[in-house]
Amino acid sequence: MSTYPGQASPRKNKTLTWLAIACFVVGLGLTGFFTYRIVATAPRTPEPIEAGVVHLDAEGLTVYASVPVLTPPCQAKDSSGADVPLKAPTGSEQITVNSETWYVVARSVDRVPAGDYTISCTDEESGATYAAGQHMSVGAFVVSIFGAIGSLLIFFGLGVVFLVVGAVKNRRRNRPGDTFPGSGPGQGAPGNYPPPGSTFPTQPPGTTFPPYNPGPNPDRPQDR
Repeated sequence: MSTYPGQASPRKNKTLTWLAIACFVVGLGLTGFFTYRIVATAPRTPEPIEAGVVHLDAEGLTVYASVPVLTPPCQAKDSSGADVPLKAPTGSEQITVNSETWYVVARSVDRVPAGDYTISCTDEESGATYAAGQHMSVGAFVVSIFGAIGSLLIFFGLGVVFLVVGAVKNRRRNRPGDTFPGSGPGQGAPGNYPPPGSTFPTQPPGTTFPPYNPGPNPDRPQDR
């Protein structure tokens, strides 16, 4: 943008720009956090207990069955041989991983630490296949997904809004007003116009006009 001589260039306000950058940073951080939570809470295929020992990478022990079982006939022991108390879930819970559905039949009473555990299930009636794994919460997985999407949309959307509003305000601020070059308080009129209050051209300093010498006028008696 070009400015007239003597006209100060307006300063741009960068407050909204910094707010937009802050929104982008916060949104990126929250999206990264919830993405990590999605990976950490994603349902995993439990390990079959036929191998004897099941390794847990996180706290909590959960026993699954391939079909719903009313009374889980299972026992669990830790690596030292101590019994791990189990309890049935309060409601119906299930997970589907790789097109396979597993039903939760028991959980450890306490959130046992990660490590190796031995699980044995005696079931001659249902013919179910049993497996075990760490505690998984479908609710936490779903919340993490919505958290990542919400952080991306809300904070990045706010950042874009701040940038647009800031650009519009700066454009209005930089728009030239109804002024002329060199005009302003204490300055002369623009162009070749005389200053306010003057109706005739003034005599330049240092110069004199020739004396007035009227010619003959037939309306005056002395000139007849």
